Amino acid sequence: MKLETYLSERDIKPSAFAVEIGVAPSTITRILRGERSPGFDLVMRIQRATEGSVRAEDWYEEKAPAA
Repeated sequence: MKLETYLSERDIKPSAFAVEIGVAPSTITRILRGERSPGFDLVMRIQRATEGSVRAEDWYEEKAPAA
């Protein structure tokens, strides 16, 4: 599940979620806008905070193998 979907479905403001996981609200805003990709530590914080609803695997698109 995408972070944006998780927050929307639960009516959680990005700024409140940022405080919950210990990052600046601008960090979550930039991630949601696609201006920044979260590092591994942040991906794991998000996964824990969402109780696995937003998984580490959700941040990485599967790429087709090169021909």
